Amino acid sequence: MRQLPILRALQTFEAAARYPSFSAAAAALGMTHGAISHQIRALEDWLGKKVFDRRGNGVVLNADGQRLYQVCSQSFSMLEQEVHQIRTSTHEPVLSIGCSTTLLSYWLLPRIDKFLEAKPDVSLRFQTRSDISALTSRYIDVLITSDPVSPLTGIHATRLGNARIGPVCAPDRCPIPRQPHDITDMPLLHASSRLDAWEEWADEAGIGLRKRKMLIFETLSLSIEAACSGLGFAMTPDFVVRSELERGRLIAPLGFLAVERTTWLYMRESDTQSGSVPAFRNWLIENAALG
Repeated sequence: MRQLPILRALQTFEAAARYPSFSAAAAALGMTHGAISHQIRALEDWLGKKVFDRRGNGVVLNADGQRLYQVCSQSFSMLEQEVHQIRTSTHEPVLSIGCSTTLLSYWLLPRIDKFLEAKPDVSLRFQTRSDISALTSRYIDVLITSDPVSPLTGIHATRLGNARIGPVCAPDRCPIPRQPHDITDMPLLHASSRLDAWEEWADEAGIGLRKRKMLIFETLSLSIEAACSGLGFAMTPDFVVRSELERGRLIAPLGFLAVERTTWLYMRESDTQSGSVPAFRNWLIENAALG
């Protein structure tokens, strides 16, 4: 039996956390103030600590409440999506693909029509999940990632290729660096998903980077868009921005360097022999080789 509070208390907490007061939450949710207070009190009693700080006529989440809200919000969203899929699903095969937002937006989606042409009977579902737990829990069918993953029983790994990374910027960016050390005084854009990317490139380029104020974006795709807008230089794998380079939205003044970073495709061993999963793997291997 899982050691969890009652579901009703968690549902009420997750909903009430979006409002400035229990009264506002009650009005929006069609509940009484007393009913919401009762569920929150039951939750806090179970936890043995408060999740809201009471301030005047309102409430705000404290640090523990913020942590719990993030987990509840994500979990309920996943649960809601799954039950919707179950209720509305047909017997048509659905292939669920997990990868980062950047890989999905800049590389996979511009090419996926070719796979759909070859497999018109397969429905696709795209998830911006890059954690192996989503695969082992069967939330997704395949996972594409360059993040390190420990070997797991029952999980099959296919190497798609090693990464080449380099700085990119808008074509009208001035000045344009001619040598790697030229970039050390220029604005460098970072993605929180891989904060060590610039150091990774600098090691291969044989230069040192100065410690300075950082511009950090939640995803690589946001840092790439910031580079397109002229805000600075984004560090990215070459295959991610190939179309942007061809369209002239970006330039790579220093080219790209090979680094010790590998992109992998993961799937469950039980899915490797037949169906849409191995078909997608074969298509992906072919297209990864083409760049």
